Amino acid sequence: MEDFYKRKDINDYTFELEITIPEDSYKKSYDLLLTEYAKDLDIKGFRKGKVPSDMVSDQVKEVVKFEAFEKLAPMYINTAITKENLQPIAPPDYKKTPKLLEGLDIHFIITITTMPDFKLGDMKKVKITKEDVAIKDEEVQKALDDLKQSQKTKEKEMNDKWAKEIGKLLGDEKIKTLDDLKGKIKNALKVQKEHYLLHQMQDEAIKGAIKVSKIEIPQPAIDFEAREREKYFNEDMQKKGINIEDFLKANNITIEKMRELWKKDAEEAIQTDVFLTLYANTKKIGVTEKELKEKIESIKKEKADADKSIFENEQWKEYIKKVQRKEKAFRAFIEEVLGKDFLDSHN
Repeated sequence: MEDFYKRKDINDYTFELEITIPEDSYKKSYDLLLTEYAKDLDIKGFRKGKVPSDMVSDQVKEVVKFEAFEKLAPMYINTAITKENLQPIAPPDYKKTPKLLEGLDIHFIITITTMPDFKLGDMKKVKITKEDVAIKDEEVQKALDDLKQSQKTKEKEMNDKWAKEIGKLLGDEKIKTLDDLKGKIKNALKVQKEHYLLHQMQDEAIKGAIKVSKIEIPQPAIDFEAREREKYFNEDMQKKGINIEDFLKANNITIEKMRELWKKDAEEAIQTDVFLTLYANTKKIGVTEKELKEKIESIKKEKADADKSIFENEQWKEYIKKVQRKEKAFRAFIEEVLGKDFLDSHN
């Protein structure tokens, strides 16, 4: 398989590979497939499995031609990609369907998209406004009104006795008065708001970092990930026995809008993944064997019913290590942008 392809660089991350499958190699694959097809044919005058290949119809032969190509092409494509040390981020895109003519080599061109090289931007340019969380009396009162409506109590008036009853229902014996209950609600609302605000700030920080690092994802990668999301959605609907058209009508959304959202989600997910990998590489963030072992042990406890063999699988371990590395990168990045003290006080 020497010199069976030519490479053409379109830009820094897009490449064309012009591949040639020799006629003799293709013919061997085609003949084998045709023989397999002939075994399943039922033609009068021949026992099943004994039909000669030349008795197969031209229509079936055309189908076999394409199947032979589909089986053979990936081997040539993957060999060329490996030799060129390319890392595709989407399936190869065929420029056109090749001509499958008897007695001739097969020529076809594919486009390969890889991830561009990015440089980490200046994280000091990522500016996030830190807001103080305040809980209004009206918010506390609304929560009290909701409790009064949802909880059955002997005491009908909103007073200390009622608050004590509510405290028992909530499993908090320390609540003795209405002021105690108000204080507990206020603290809970504050924690809830702080948690929401932190997530909002983290999202803004990631978007800012992606912007200053100029991370733009090639469209083929976005389109591929969006198609994968749609594929998963269709499979999920089928498993649940839900008609997709009924689902769309019930949620007042079109499939076109769903595809638009899948593309947006895919782009943001890939950008975040690329940024965290870039940050980890630039800041030399790694995962020690001790950290990996501790992580795996915690997963074992959480997934007690899981197949134990998975925990010894090297590919699985490598995947967990990559996830853990990105988690560490995320924490380090947020600390750099928001400050460790602020992050600790909001976790």
